[in-house]
Amino acid sequence: MKTRITRRRFIQGSAATGVSLTLGGGVLGSFAENAFAEAAEASGVVAVTGSDGYRSAKAAVEAVGGISRFVPKGASVVINANTAFKHRGSIVSPDVLLATLELCAEAGAKEVVLLKGAKDGYWERCDRAEGRASLIAGARVSEREYEVVEVERGVALKEAHVDRHFLSADVYLDVAIAKHHKGCEFTGALKNTMGACPHDPTCRFFHVGSDPDPDSKDWYPDLDHMAQCIADLNTLRQPDLTILDAGEILVTNGPFGPGKLETPNAVVAATDMVAADAYAVRYLGLEPASVPMIAKAEEHGIGSSDLTAAGVREIVSG
Repeated sequence: MKTRITRRRFIQGSAATGVSLTLGGGVLGSFAENAFAEAAEASGVVAVTGSDGYRSAKAAVEAVGGISRFVPKGASVVINANTAFKHRGSIVSPDVLLATLELCAEAGAKEVVLLKGAKDGYWERCDRAEGRASLIAGARVSEREYEVVEVERGVALKEAHVDRHFLSADVYLDVAIAKHHKGCEFTGALKNTMGACPHDPTCRFFHVGSDPDPDSKDWYPDLDHMAQCIADLNTLRQPDLTILDAGEILVTNGPFGPGKLETPNAVVAATDMVAADAYAVRYLGLEPASVPMIAKAEEHGIGSSDLTAAGVREIVSG
């Protein structure tokens, strides 16, 4: 079955330099709204550093133009949030996801669907969640019904089983975590798209290919193949907005953990998922060129790893 995806597109600026800001008091402090609006025309990537992931997520989204830029009133929204694991640093913070749900509600979204549910105890880690139970309950979890779609531009991946909400929602938000991954060094916005697919057969094909050795215990026998499949999958649809959590992250033994944790205490919002990953690899001490999926996605025209062209702003939230 052939499925064609259309989505709203937004003009991205191309500032040649990054900007650093400091915020204090409230979500955005006293920084003037018109200054954010002006800078949003120039910055495709905003990184907010602060100890409160909820506030940082809201500030980052505001700084790339505000949620209404991405979520029109009455829109159906699908959120692909990495919440399926249990160890700290392996999943998106509930504070970041709660901020995203609140923003969608504030924008007047008609419906919010989460591609994946969370493990027991997930929301208990967020002090703000108790007073927002109805908001959390209102974001229903996908029933995981899949459509088989042709990946027209795929090099390694020619077809995929994909969650129907990923294909049909008006707005797609990619809410990922930056962390280590044994198979591809880094997982962030690009790899998170695998969350729209079932383990069998699509994700298994990413890991072991179409002709796996039945006696092999190696879950990552061909890293170039996996990187190419990730890039191919992302040709189907790119997020309207990427929110990348780098608050507390695994820097070893990813994607599941447990492993060594670091606390960059950052949230990245971006209009370009490739640029988001190209920026966020720094939290693991990597360069974009060392992560093959970034280059392969760029070859597909999904986005750009040129952070100078994207425009980067780094904000310290007080």
